[in-house]
Parts: sequence; C-alpha cells; structure tokens
Amino acid sequence: METELPGMPEPIAAKPGSNAWKVVEFRRFQALSAEEGGLTSPRIAAFVLGVSSQRIHQLLDAGHLRGFKVMGKNYVSCDGLLAFRKLDRSSGYRYGAVPA
Repeated sequence: METELPGMPEPIAAKPGSNAWKVVEFRRFQALSAEEGGLTSPRIAAFVLGVSSQRIHQLLDAGHLRGFKVMGKNYVSCDGLLAFRKLDRSSGYRYGAVPA
C-alpha cells in the first residue's frame, strides 16, 4: 500500500511516536495529499462508492485504488477514488452513492 512520491521527505531513523517522526510523517501526509488531490479514510471512500470498508481494502489490495499508510493509518487517494468511480461498471455493481 505504501507508495512514495518524488520530493517527499526521506524517512528518518527516528523512533515511531517521537517528535521527529511525527514531523516527518506529517510532512509526508502533506506531500501525498497535495500530489493525490487529497487523502481520505477507507470508511469515507466506502461511503463515496457505496460499498463496504472491506471492499475498499480489497480494491486497494488488487491495485484498483491507490493507498498510503501514514502515521500508522491507511488513506486512499481522492483523485484515484474519483477516477475509479467514473469507470463504466455497467456489467457489475454500479458504484455511486454520491453523485459525481
């Protein structure tokens, strides 16, 4: 799930939970959020697509959605989520609890 982007701060050998680690992780979150059009939780992604959180994790594992782990929490790319939502899925379940 972890994807790094150019220009992101290099990981440091700081103990998770330390102040230095928190600052670097927060900067990673900012950089990822800017690059991905925002980051959201799997629960909100599930609401947007009208599916369960478990289905979101399946889509992440299958590579259909871009996901990131920051500060020990999972996040979904907003740009990727909206792009996936726009796919023609007429042969299967129609995603779209929230209008585009």
